[in-house]
Amino acid sequence: MSIPIYQQIRARFQLGPAIHMTHLSNLPSILREGELRSHTLMAGRDHRSVANEDVQAGRAAKVVPLSGRALHDYVPLYFGVKTPMVAVNQDQNEAIVFLRFSLDVFLSIAGVVISDGNARSNVTRFFLFAKIDDLSVLDVAAIHTYKYARDPELKRKKQAEILVPDHLPMAQLFDIICFSVEARSRVLEILDNFGINKPVYVGAHYYFRNTLGSP
Repeated sequence: MSIPIYQQIRARFQLGPAIHMTHLSNLPSILREGELRSHTLMAGRDHRSVANEDVQAGRAAKVVPLSGRALHDYVPLYFGVKTPMVAVNQDQNEAIVFLRFSLDVFLSIAGVVISDGNARSNVTRFFLFAKIDDLSVLDVAAIHTYKYARDPELKRKKQAEILVPDHLPMAQLFDIICFSVEARSRVLEILDNFGINKPVYVGAHYYFRNTLGSP
């Protein structure tokens, strides 16, 4: 029996699952649509962004060289926890949730791209995922570090991305991470309203708790 790709990636690179950060208020519409959608496809829709406007402007101007498509045509996922975006949003910890997806997305969805750092950076490289060896371009130590503020290159590598073209079906959802027991209760209630049964965990270690805990 062949070993699932996510298990192979975990054993070789100590990576996974893939993470998407969103505001709790977005969860009902995501579940209603049955998928995460790219920024391009979300244009004009009611959606609460957790991204900095300047960051979004930079991403809007970025084209993924190997596909010729706009970066905003992809749903972004991350390998690492406690990314800079999490630090920026730490005053909203109770309202931030992490949707985790199995790295099986590499095989179940065509055209998935990996970046070796923050996709907005001009020095970041992009690779069309074809085989597990392609993940060798990632700096796994950088992805796992929590202390990167004083090293711009480490910070860039920390934010290595998995870019899923256009749509990411919620059928691929693995579980959801919340900041507190109270937040978990709200997520479970939303899931129940849609008849969805997925694990929901309290994972405070995914969050920065205050300015003293920033990277």
